[in-house]
Amino acid sequence: MRNQLSFREKYQIILNKDTSYEGIFITAVKTTGIFCRPGCTARMPNAKNVVFYDGINEAILNGYRPCKICKPMEKADETPEYIKNIIHELSNDPFLKIKDYDLRMRDIEPNTIRRWFKTHYKMTFHAYQRMLRSNTAFKKISKGEKVTSTAFDVG
Repeated sequence: MRNQLSFREKYQIILNKDTSYEGIFITAVKTTGIFCRPGCTARMPNAKNVVFYDGINEAILNGYRPCKICKPMEKADETPEYIKNIIHELSNDPFLKIKDYDLRMRDIEPNTIRRWFKTHYKMTFHAYQRMLRSNTAFKKISKGEKVTSTAFDVG
């Protein structure tokens, strides 16, 4: 019975960072005033400082704010809008090279996007761009385009 878990069982779940209990309960930490998902990667609180709630609303009503690490107010594994926009832009123009400077000009921290791509695609953002360019070049050459002109196009 997932909804009838004891304090000890819930605490063990957060120690294990078990994401399968997502939506079953929320962990709140008295000393920091934040609430987290069961699988949050933040440092583990001492058991005496932990309170469990059935949902986000209950935690908010008791004065807790959302964790900045696991972002319990957002849908789990949802792609941020700025990343969706960049992926769309690159798929429309695979030869486009977006550098760290370009990301900063868009108010996007390069380390943030690098970590997101590493987590979700198991490669850095720049490796993702290189892969797109390589795949596009391979398709062009497969269709009979000249290797030299394709190499100059891809960069």
